[in-house]
Amino acid sequence: MIVHPLDSSDNKIIRTVRRLMTSHTFREKSGQTVVEGRRVVDEALSAGVSFRHVVYSRRLLQETGGKNLIARLQASSTRLLYVTERLMEEISGVEAPQGVVGVISWTLPEVTSFPLPASGPALLVVAEALQDPGNLGSLIRSAQAAGAHGIGVTKGTVEVFNPKTLRACAGSVFRIPVFRVPLNWMDFAKEQGLAVRATTVTGGQPYDQVDWMAPVIIVLGNEGNGLTLEEEAEPITVPMVPTADSLNVAMAGSVILFHAASQRRLGGISPSPPLMI
Repeated sequence: MIVHPLDSSDNKIIRTVRRLMTSHTFREKSGQTVVEGRRVVDEALSAGVSFRHVVYSRRLLQETGGKNLIARLQASSTRLLYVTERLMEEISGVEAPQGVVGVISWTLPEVTSFPLPASGPALLVVAEALQDPGNLGSLIRSAQAAGAHGIGVTKGTVEVFNPKTLRACAGSVFRIPVFRVPLNWMDFAKEQGLAVRATTVTGGQPYDQVDWMAPVIIVLGNEGNGLTLEEEAEPITVPMVPTADSLNVAMAGSVILFHAASQRRLGGISPSPPLMI
């Protein structure tokens, strides 16, 4: 049987995808968002995420990995919608679509304590009022790759399930706990015995002179205004040459996280998997 791809925007699923791509309010009210690209859809599916719908085009079927992905989605009884390349380009959030967009349900829990690993010292991150979805997504990706155990986001931080954040994290958001933290998160961090270290451009202890063997939270602040926690937390700094005035927040977080992970490995502490919440 020949299946002809849909080429009309007047379709309920297509209208939903377009609104989810562009409207924070609609994503929040509907409890849904979109994931785009073969890798991100594949990671979500492998992590056990259920898709409400998946829209795909012929471009996805031109590679073996894409065909396998469609077969896995069919096996999970996901509702699939085959569309033309023209329509895929119309609904896509990127300049060069990979030919697949999925709709998922989502919730971001708010915690009253940090998720701690079953063994070994915790390595956690708090993102305070980050504004750029690419920065947040890259930070989530680096944290998961470095073996961190969770990422908290404060009020005022860009939406975790913004499609741009999800693309930047390349599926890592489905592999590490990401959660909201309330204003008083420092209180329960102290109750759990977690050291709190906040990044600052200057004036902090160099990150490579810090002992990273104990349970710790690394706090990274707003790209323009920095942190509000400097008086309550131990300040740390990434030393730079005099001609550089700052680092991208995701890059600074990556440098510190991988250094902490390296120090722990050298100290005989093996990475422990995060407890998903």
